Amino acid sequence: MNYVTKLQHFLPKTIAFSYRQRWLSQLVNIQTVSPSDSNLKANNTNNNNNNNNIKQPFVPRYEFPQYNITLTDFKGHQMKALKNFQKLLPQLNMIIELRDIRAPLSTRNLLFDTLLSRTKKSSTLSKLIIYTKKDLLSSSPQDPKKYLDKLIKWHNEINEKFIIMNCNHNKDIKTLMDLINWQNNKFIKNPLPMGFRILIIGMPNVGKSTLTNSLRSFATHNDTDHHHHDKEKKNTVVAKTGGQAGVTRSISECIRISNDKSSSTMHGIYIVDSPGVGLPGRINNCQRMLTLSLAGCIKDNLIDPIIQADYLLYLINLQQQLTGKKRNSHELYPGSIQNPTNNVYEVLKRLKGKANINDNSMAMSWVDNWRQSRKGIIFDPELLLECDEFSLKDYLGNESKKIRTLYSDGMLNTTTTTTTTAANNNNNDNNGAKSKKKKKDKKVSSNNNNKLFIN
Repeated sequence: MNYVTKLQHFLPKTIAFSYRQRWLSQLVNIQTVSPSDSNLKANNTNNNNNNNNIKQPFVPRYEFPQYNITLTDFKGHQMKALKNFQKLLPQLNMIIELRDIRAPLSTRNLLFDTLLSRTKKSSTLSKLIIYTKKDLLSSSPQDPKKYLDKLIKWHNEINEKFIIMNCNHNKDIKTLMDLINWQNNKFIKNPLPMGFRILIIGMPNVGKSTLTNSLRSFATHNDTDHHHHDKEKKNTVVAKTGGQAGVTRSISECIRISNDKSSSTMHGIYIVDSPGVGLPGRINNCQRMLTLSLAGCIKDNLIDPIIQADYLLYLINLQQQLTGKKRNSHELYPGSIQNPTNNVYEVLKRLKGKANINDNSMAMSWVDNWRQSRKGIIFDPELLLECDEFSLKDYLGNESKKIRTLYSDGMLNTTTTTTTTAANNNNNDNNGAKSKKKKKDKKVSSNNNNKLFIN
């Protein structure tokens, strides 16, 4: 079995159809040594020097090992948030869902889509997708224009509207406000009693609270005079933010962002911030959890830092080789261009240098650096595929089937949950009444015994 045949054999089924042709076309032109030739040269001691000069091309891993890791960070307050979403839907005019531009598939929560499809108002409710952290994509290995064209084609398949923005950039916030005002003008002839209301949803730590504060700050800045801006600026932080997932735990009150002074209080524009909602373990997988970990959408202590660093190394090597070394003028890890490796411990050793740091601490620091500020890597491997190699519509169809099984099993049925809760409350009340009666009977019996004893 020669070198190219080995590559064909070990390509995983999940991405074989996508990477095979491009990888093999690159490797056919590379002078390689077949196993039989290498064995002959190894046996010939006179050709040792020639054999050492022949350098095998670096081959990244095509498949990441399936480690036994936690598959969910789905907590009780997230289930409560889903129930509150359903209650708020009749009052809403628009939904804004935030996703991380580095992981557009993994940070897409199909629980929201399923919830909307099960409501009567889904046809009249406008929805906008916002891909956040645009600044972390500026130096991606892929051509940004090609990446954007790919997203446009994918979203056209399912008739979705989206924009890419930085939630801290005033120009992007102004563009979003123009879109919101344009949507509001559609309802201006028949305004709702509670005004134009928008719910902001998404996975944990994708920038929902940051966007809420930026919209509020933009509205406050336009509503106040320049001399009073510093005084008003203190009141623009209406949502708590942080670098960790799960900072927001409950749905906020309605926050006015309308900057039109002529608008009445009743007919203003309001947003509602919400906690991030993840996925239950039954519809999650190892790769998605690792991607969410790199994007900061789950607690960083749920997965071993070495495994996180290893997955990051897997993505770096895969993308750097597929897109070509010349694209990256800087190394993504020490020696990533001249001496790439698939050994995570070797990479951690290079990162540490002479510093006295253990592997876990170094892995946490390296991953967190990429999570917060480093640019150039896409966390979803599917984004490396061409549009004809990956169908977003088929992918969403398969994922939706998993969610429908949860609803059919009653795990995500809010009505069933409410009924069960009510039944439990009734049982608790009955049990409480019985307990009180037993205590009362016991007390009476005790008093009678005391009386008999005294007499």
